[in-house]
Amino acid sequence: MKNPKQLYILPFDHRATFSKGLFGFQEPLTKTQHKKVKEAKRMIWQAFVKVWSKSIHKEALGILVDEEFGSEIQKAAATLDAVRILTTEKSGQNVFDFEYGAKFGQHILKFKPDYAKVLVRYNPAEKEINKKQLKNLKKINDFCAQKKIDFLFELLVPATDSQLKNYKNKEKYDLKLRPILTRKAIYEIRKARIEPDIWKLEPMSSKSDWQKVINVVKTQNKKDAKIIVLGRAGSKALVSVWLKIASGFEDIIGFAVGRTIFFSPLQKYLKKELSKRETINLIAKNFEYFIGLWEKNRVK
Repeated sequence: MKNPKQLYILPFDHRATFSKGLFGFQEPLTKTQHKKVKEAKRMIWQAFVKVWSKSIHKEALGILVDEEFGSEIQKAAATLDAVRILTTEKSGQNVFDFEYGAKFGQHILKFKPDYAKVLVRYNPAEKEINKKQLKNLKKINDFCAQKKIDFLFELLVPATDSQLKNYKNKEKYDLKLRPILTRKAIYEIRKARIEPDIWKLEPMSSKSDWQKVINVVKTQNKKDAKIIVLGRAGSKALVSVWLKIASGFEDIIGFAVGRTIFFSPLQKYLKKELSKRETINLIAKNFEYFIGLWEKNRVK
């Protein structure tokens, strides 16, 4: 198990974001379409290697990529000794389920990543849905503990229709209710004896909200659980604000910012506005920017 003091993740485990969002493909993909998605992810990987090769923070740099389009990248990252995270959830589902069903463990062991990751949409108001999710989440929690693979939990707390109606818009929900529901969700997940090593959480707009979240993560936790911040595909300016706020806490050890870093460069590449080399360089530059921002502002 790796135990980095800081963790700067370039996540590109998205599947629908690439196939539909970037390329406009519809499922099922043809072999040619599948190859194009893999090539786009390969370019992100090349940008990561470019950053890694000259970084003084090599032990902190990690990738998060899926098996379907990134199996070769997982293997290449192992030879590089970068932090490797493998996604396990079925893409685009409102209710968590495994990409490979009951064989999820075999697929994790196939790559033996540093972290197995789940993405879960969990609003405490959805009680029946959450019962089903917790059952599956307990399975992977126990599997990771048994196999000594660290467990990374990406928690999204989307508003229900009634919550969105009550708060008029998503911005007010994010500011006023989501921090409260995030704490409640973490409490319920932990109460189900699910204890991630790292929580990948949506940004908070204030230090007081972050401190309350940290308290719920840390209270009576046998593990020294840490937190990283996700980017939510926000603008560079907005993600910068979020990271500056989060970097002031020792228990928040980094970030996982993906689409903010790679999506626009890849769009420009597909429109032939950038060459392949220029695209890779721009993705690398964007990643380096957020690493530098965190290093400048983090608690030392």
